[in-house]
Amino acid sequence: MRAKGFTLIELAIVIVIIGILVAIAVPRFVDLTNEANKANVDATAAVRSAYAIATVQAKGVPTCAEIFANLDGGSASGSTWTSDDGETTITCTSGTPGSLVVSRGSASRTLNYNIAP
Repeated sequence: MRAKGFTLIELAIVIVIIGILVAIAVPRFVDLTNEANKANVDATAAVRSAYAIATVQAKGVPTCAEIFANLDGGSASGSTWTSDDGETTITCTSGTPGSLVVSRGSASRTLNYNIAP
């Protein structure tokens, strides 16, 4: 009478298959995380760009202090603003032309502007 259960070879094959699946899945997960961070930076830069354009149209070119005053949370030091979680930073150069550099993790985007009066 044969005992029921899996042989050692069958278990080893299953472990090898699981290892192959994990080796394929982990790099894809890391890529998705990086893409999500880049999308976050793009969205933040787009919002900041829209804010800058609206502000300029309403009352002229904003200073870095004015831009940072309208951000929720975080703290400003000179021309750099950092979010409360420390993940997002914005570096600002006031004037015309000027720039905003938005960074989150290893991703960053730069918005350069030159607004004619």
